[in-house]
Amino acid sequence: METVVKALYNASFTIWNTLMELAMTLFSTSPVTAAGGSPYGTVHSLYNSISAATIPIAPCFFVIAIYKSVITSPPEQQAQRFLMDSVRYCIILFVAAHLWEILGYIIEFSDGITAGIGTASGYRLSMGGDLERIIHEALELPEFELSGEWIGKLFEALGCAALLLIGGVILVLVMVASCLSIISSAFQRILKPLIIMPFAGIAVAMGAGGHEIGRSMFQFLKTFFGFCISGAMMVVIIKAGCTLCTNLISAGLEGNSDIENCIMMTVQASITPIVISGLVKGTDSVISRML
Repeated sequence: METVVKALYNASFTIWNTLMELAMTLFSTSPVTAAGGSPYGTVHSLYNSISAATIPIAPCFFVIAIYKSVITSPPEQQAQRFLMDSVRYCIILFVAAHLWEILGYIIEFSDGITAGIGTASGYRLSMGGDLERIIHEALELPEFELSGEWIGKLFEALGCAALLLIGGVILVLVMVASCLSIISSAFQRILKPLIIMPFAGIAVAMGAGGHEIGRSMFQFLKTFFGFCISGAMMVVIIKAGCTLCTNLISAGLEGNSDIENCIMMTVQASITPIVISGLVKGTDSVISRML
């Protein structure tokens, strides 16, 4: 029985380690080089097509900004407002002319942060000595003696075996579901910057339209940077979560009965991957609040 329980827990940790290795590879994969660079090349073609169609947008919004300045400003401030709008328009034209290179620099900077954090280690889980000891002590059958105490210990060991078997099966399922959720987020982390890149020209062109309309450019750049940097935050979440799981499994288990230890150990081992996958899935929300 002890061998079966340990095999279940080892299987769950092996599933986690194998699938997290794939996830870490995706986290460190740049949108520029993903799938041999084919998606990036396709997005670049779409960007050129859409940007060519949005060339007249910037002058239109510039005219709108000038009109608003003339209408809403006192006569003595109109020249100053016109100068400010003209400078903004020149900046917009410069950014638009080098927008693809700017987006590339943002991706490169974000990839450098992810590489600096490192994705080769810190995500693995295993059967530690404490966990093996707890399983062994919980499933150890008492020496036979015809007494009520022996019967009680026997039923306690059988109860622990049932709990650990059910918990092991649940842990395997939790690991699979959590890992698939994390891998899905890793794929999305690559796709999200690529999806919005073709429309960058529209967002930048709208920046010539004054303060309210001009916010779209800065909002786009913040959103794009958030998508690019999300891979680094996901790696931090997984590394911190795995460290927490390793320490939690053996925490608070001293002085309890075997059944209590089995319940606490199974809950602690199962809840950590659920929390990690939830935080990874909510990375965009966290980054949007930061920025």
